[in-house]
Amino acid sequence: MQIFSFFDAQLRGAMPPLPDSPDLGIGLQLCVIPATAGLGHACDHVFLRAGDMQCGFMPPRPEWWACLRGGLRVLSDGRELAALAGGDVFTPQPGQPVTLQAVLDSVLVRAVPHADGHPGVPGFIAIEPGEPDWAQLLHAHGTMWAACYRGTLCLQWRAMRGPSEVSAAYLQPGMAFAPDHDDDYCIDAMVPGAGLLCCAQSPLVEAEAVVMPPAGRTAATAIPATPAMAQAA
Repeated sequence: MQIFSFFDAQLRGAMPPLPDSPDLGIGLQLCVIPATAGLGHACDHVFLRAGDMQCGFMPPRPEWWACLRGGLRVLSDGRELAALAGGDVFTPQPGQPVTLQAVLDSVLVRAVPHADGHPGVPGFIAIEPGEPDWAQLLHAHGTMWAACYRGTLCLQWRAMRGPSEVSAAYLQPGMAFAPDHDDDYCIDAMVPGAGLLCCAQSPLVEAEAVVMPPAGRTAATAIPATPAMAQAA
């Protein structure tokens, strides 16, 4: 089991290393899952202030963005491709120049694969206290990593190889975990409405993947967790 947090760099008084070829030049970008983690891709949290804008961004390879909170517009040649709120996922087309605009103070999760790798299938899930079997479902769909975006979750695991002791970590927003293939683990919500953003090898079924509504809105409809382009609201 690997546990990641951008708080680690802050506690050490060190910022994460800048990429060799910076592309997103807006907001505060903090590395949660580094490229050196061996998962085939990196994951960053990007904190954006209302009004932040970058024009002419052209992703060289497939990647995906997930809006954790706030509001973002994605435009190309003056046409709005997507309007993202909390719980929306967008997959920019490689080679297509886009403009990213923060309408509200926002948090964007950005997963970028290495070389020709694939970032997997993203999906938001909400976990309530006492709900069983979430770890088994995540494992069954080949979850490569999952990031906490709301509330607090307790993760417990035992490695099948090595010491048999049970380890535990409390996940808060800005933290993620990546299970090893043979890890035996469970995950429990400590507060109602805790949530994970999961990157899995196969789609979560409709009953499991839920688009989280922006603050003040009613609950949204369950949808498959596929990397399809989010449509404009």
